[in-house]
Amino acid sequence: MNDRLAARLADLVGASNVIDDAAERAYYAHDIAGPAPHPAHLVVRPPSAEAAVACVAAITGGDHAITTRGGGHSYTGGYGPTRPGTVILDMSALDRVVEINEADSWVIAEAGCTWRTLHDALAAVGRRSPFFGPLSGIVATVGGAASQNAAFFGSARYGPMSESVLGLDVVTADGTLMRLGAVEEGGFARDFGPDALGLFLGDCGAFGVKLRITLRIVPAPAVVRFASFAFENFDAVIDAQVALTDVEGVSECFGFDDGTHDNLRRAGFTIGEGATALQSVARAEGGIARGVAAAVRTAAGVRRAVGETRNSLHVVIEGAGEAAADATSEAVAACAARHGGVEIPDTIPRITRSKPFRPLKALLGPEGEAWLPMHGLLPLSRAREAARAAEAHLAAHQGEIRAHDIRVVRLTTAVGNRLLLEPQFFWSDTLSPFHLRAVTEAQRTQYADRAPNVAVRERVHALRSSLVPVLAAHGATHHQIGTYYPYLERIDPGQRALVEAVKRTLDPKNLMSPGALGL
Repeated sequence: MNDRLAARLADLVGASNVIDDAAERAYYAHDIAGPAPHPAHLVVRPPSAEAAVACVAAITGGDHAITTRGGGHSYTGGYGPTRPGTVILDMSALDRVVEINEADSWVIAEAGCTWRTLHDALAAVGRRSPFFGPLSGIVATVGGAASQNAAFFGSARYGPMSESVLGLDVVTADGTLMRLGAVEEGGFARDFGPDALGLFLGDCGAFGVKLRITLRIVPAPAVVRFASFAFENFDAVIDAQVALTDVEGVSECFGFDDGTHDNLRRAGFTIGEGATALQSVARAEGGIARGVAAAVRTAAGVRRAVGETRNSLHVVIEGAGEAAADATSEAVAACAARHGGVEIPDTIPRITRSKPFRPLKALLGPEGEAWLPMHGLLPLSRAREAARAAEAHLAAHQGEIRAHDIRVVRLTTAVGNRLLLEPQFFWSDTLSPFHLRAVTEAQRTQYADRAPNVAVRERVHALRSSLVPVLAAHGATHHQIGTYYPYLERIDPGQRALVEAVKRTLDPKNLMSPGALGL
């Protein structure tokens, strides 16, 4: 290694943990949305939190910028270098669950720990974190969610990731290690004075590198139930979803439009996938007889729900006992019926929960199409009008969308007192360096020779970007801001001054994730 910084980092973490190969550096600068403006100058993989602190000090001491990569599934430039000379800190080796404290109801995980690893460790002692991961939790990391925020499992009841965090260990640009939320030895209290920890949640790495995250833990639910409903249109799905935020015991609540159901129909269900799903349901139901009965219901439900439904809503219900779960199930069914919902087999939420973190296939469309999402977190009172505005905006571009064979579908997820609307774009394109490593082996074999479709790709990116101000006009905010979503211009001037002052204090040379949050 001729590079002086590379040699110094090799001294700190070992040469095998420093990557300076050109192709690898280019790969690490790709996310789902495409390549960053610049390749990584180096990629370093610290094997411990202590080594990470030393690496940060060495990198910034040489005036090199740093971005931090967790599971790598950003679609907003979350870790891509925005300037030459940037070093990517790959946190994948910091993957341990450090401590589970059942007496005080918290768990400490290293930043590179995946949500699946954390969930499995907590399940072994009958616990879980309130929010317990995004759908991509087989690869998505706890540290990545702390930096970018995230939602899905548990979010209808407990809100996004940030509401489950008690403590953070963070290293700032000058190599200072801070234990945020920690009180004396082994205690955590975010509400002890000003919430300094909160400044580092959702900061996209702009204020520091997360090393360890402390999360609140709760008992695993005693009873889990499922419900699914079909609706005539997507407005009704949103109306029912908004109303269900008032129903106690709803853990997840997510909606599919007709385009999403069309994707499911296009994808089909292979024999192998069906068998795996049924085995997962049987194990999750606990008991052979009950498991077989649930598997039979699911098999019938797959055919009916996917073959006939146009717009649907799916609910996971948790209860401390059978009576509580029964009451919530009745309230959910009554609420859905008031908004025109017709009960259908609960196949989709049942399979989703039976094995929460499955291998990812949704990085491509059902026929190998490229996939690019965007989202907005909406006030409940404006969710339906925002969805309509987005639909009208896309309708105005239907000629272009059809001419280029672009498909757009919509999903919704309840996140506490907000609704997450996620338009997703699909089109035919080549597999990027990111996809060649992240998709399944079967997808890689089948679609690796797809031709580049640069012109349509550029149009998709433009269409996606044009939706951002449409949703903003209806009060949308965002997780995973990265270098994509506007932030500073959207917040109160006083808050902006505070954020900029914090950045100047912690990172006067702007070396930590430059460009993130618009800083």
